[in-house]
Amino acid sequence: MRCGGRLKTSISGHSLQVAWAFATAGLFLVLLANFEPILTFDVVGNTQSNRIFTGVFELIGQGFWPVALLAGFAGMFAPAMHLGAIWYVTAACCLGLRWPHLRRAFRLVEILEPWNLVPVYAIATVVAVVKLKMLGTVAWQQGALWVIALSLCSLFAAQAFNPELVEEKLEVLE
Repeated sequence: MRCGGRLKTSISGHSLQVAWAFATAGLFLVLLANFEPILTFDVVGNTQSNRIFTGVFELIGQGFWPVALLAGFAGMFAPAMHLGAIWYVTAACCLGLRWPHLRRAFRLVEILEPWNLVPVYAIATVVAVVKLKMLGTVAWQQGALWVIALSLCSLFAAQAFNPELVEEKLEVLE
C-alpha cells in the first residue's frame, strides 16, 4: 500500500495450474458432452434421443441456418476453442515453454469467453425438459451429466485463469 492505493496485488502462482487442470478436464468433457445422448423424449411411442449437435442439424433441416450456426458455434465450437486456448496458454506458462502464437491464443481466450454458452445451454435444457414433460415422457441420459460437468469445468477454468499472471509469464517467455 502506498498513499492509500494498491500498487500491486499478490497473485497466486498456482492459479494457472488450476486453470490448466480445469481446461484439461473440460476438453475431455467437450467430447463426452457432444457425443453422448442428453435426453430421450417419448411422445405416443415415438422415441428420440438427442445430443447437442442434433438440435443444430434439426435447425439446419428446418431452414434456420443463422440460428443453427449460432447455436453450433456457441454450444459446441466456442467452448472447445475457449478451453483449448486456456489449455495452450496455461500449459506453456506452467511448463515455461515458448510455444508459437501464445499471444494470439491469449487474445483468443478473452475473445471467446463470452461465447462459451455451455452453462446457458444446461439451464435451457432444464427449462425445455419442464415444458416437454407436458407433451410426453422425458428421460435424462448420461450426456446430461457431461454437460453439467463441462459447464462447471468451463466456469472454473475461466475463473482460475488470471490474465495479469499470464501477462507476467508471457513477458518472461518472450
